[in-house]
Amino acid sequence: MDWIYVPPQQGSSEHYWTALLEEGPLSTSAAPGLWEWQEAPLISQEIWDEAQHLHQNRAIMQLTIEDYNRGGLIAYWKGIECFIPASHLYAYPFPADPGAREECFRRYLGRELRLCIIEVEPLRNRILFSERQVETCEGKKVVWPEWLSVGAVCEGEITSVRPFGAFINLGPLEGMVHISEISWGRVRHPRDFLEPGQHVRVAVLSIDLEHQRVGLSLKRLQSNPWDSVYEWISPGDELPGLVVGVERFGVFVDLGSGLEGLLHISELSREGGETFPIYQRYRYGDTVSVRVLNIVPQEHRIALGLPEQLE
Repeated sequence: MDWIYVPPQQGSSEHYWTALLEEGPLSTSAAPGLWEWQEAPLISQEIWDEAQHLHQNRAIMQLTIEDYNRGGLIAYWKGIECFIPASHLYAYPFPADPGAREECFRRYLGRELRLCIIEVEPLRNRILFSERQVETCEGKKVVWPEWLSVGAVCEGEITSVRPFGAFINLGPLEGMVHISEISWGRVRHPRDFLEPGQHVRVAVLSIDLEHQRVGLSLKRLQSNPWDSVYEWISPGDELPGLVVGVERFGVFVDLGSGLEGLLHISELSREGGETFPIYQRYRYGDTVSVRVLNIVPQEHRIALGLPEQLE
């Protein structure tokens, strides 16, 4: 719909309110009777994922009413405009003339309401809430299955993959595998290991009944390579590795079997010949030859050096 300017001397037309409710713009009063349209703030995907999670789990939220328009009340949650349509309020008078409607909305200002999410709309930068459906949401809360406990192993389907981890549908509820729980080795991005629609076995790490969250792990179903590190390598071994990270203080090298070591810059400085910045000498994905200097299993640390410098 095209924006329609309403002159100050006229009453607000239905087109104006329709546009306001449909698009939900932010506005400031630049001058009496004039509106200055502004871009809505950028909301991170993590916050939208959290909103979807709250919606799916029928969570009850408490929000403070800060404003209203012709169609209902307005509150805010983590920078997102939250709209409660008049038809979803307990105290809204039906039918209501304009005066009664505004008086009703004004009485809500500053009040804290118990609400449940009825729709999450990232493209419109808003979340729709209802006061009338709170009892329904409470009556349909997720039933926690008897098998759900810390340490339990279950199967589920990956519903989405984000930079911080992956969400997994376990049937009656949804859990999340944090990026640190995907593999014992380095994980640059979860999508390198997981994809939506994939079925996986996971272990339950934590259960938050209050917020209805379940923490899951993939790597805990695999043996920890640091528990048996000496079966794979020993100090003095020379072996090939794969560069998986280049920092100002050194190079991280994947040694295989979920083990990773650090080739410290102090070891690189012993190398003879012309000196180049570390990021020019080593790139992600390069294969390098290294020698194991020291192993500290309890700290998940392996110190590496260059073979030719240790002869």
